[in-house]
Parts: sequence; structure tokens; C-alpha cells
Amino acid sequence: MDFVAYNEIMICNTPIRNVPVSGIVIGYEFRIKYPSYRGCFLSCIEELLFEVDGQRLSETEVFFCLNGKQFTIRELPDLFREYWFIRDPAVIRVLKPGGLAKGEHSIRVYMKHRVPYTGYFGTYLVLESDRTETRYCEG
Repeated sequence: MDFVAYNEIMICNTPIRNVPVSGIVIGYEFRIKYPSYRGCFLSCIEELLFEVDGQRLSETEVFFCLNGKQFTIRELPDLFREYWFIRDPAVIRVLKPGGLAKGEHSIRVYMKHRVPYTGYFGTYLVLESDRTETRYCEG
């Protein structure tokens, strides 16, 4: 099976937005989608990495927001009841005082994920999705 074509939908075609709290920008956020034709439980995500402008983000500064909830990257393996529908974008919120400068920025998303419906004989199909896109930050 070749799922590489789904990598093209992984980074949503929406701008990066800085996140203000009480007038102070605490970070920024962008949206991603699950790169497949079926959704999955968040526990199926084995690895999720982000780079912005060539700099790898620490998992301690990244939050994964879905279904009205916010999770750390370290929580994902335990979220076997939290389902990510393919049409629902997840918001990736990054803590960075001051946010990002207005203009274009490079975003890379790498995801290693199990396909949950393939484990009938004890071995699951594990896919690696990797995509880099340029998105505009509204400042």
C-alpha cells in the first residue's frame, strides 16, 4: 500500500497565527490533518515531530489540540479513546514568547503512525508521513 499521496494534506493550507493572552503573544499555532483516508485514535501516533524554519521544536513547547481538548505530545500514546477524524484539523500550539514574525515560514511535520485496522495477525502496518510546506504568519 502506498499512502505517500496523503502527505500532501497533512499541513493545512491556512495561515500561522500568533496566540495572544491578555495582550501578550505567548506563541503561535498552525493546523494539520491526519494523513490517511480513515481517522485513527491518537494512541496510534508513535512519533510526532515538528520543525519551524529549520529548527526542531521540543515536545515540551508543543501542544496538540483536538476535539476541544489540549494534549502534550507525551500524552498521545495513552489517548486510546480520543479519535481523530480525517476531516477535523488538529491545532498545533507552540509556546514561544513573542510568537513568529509576520511573513513566510517553513513548517515540517513528521508522523510515524500505526494503521489500527491492519493488526489482524498481530503485526500492524506502520507508516511514516513527512511533509514540509511554507505558510504565512499573520503576525
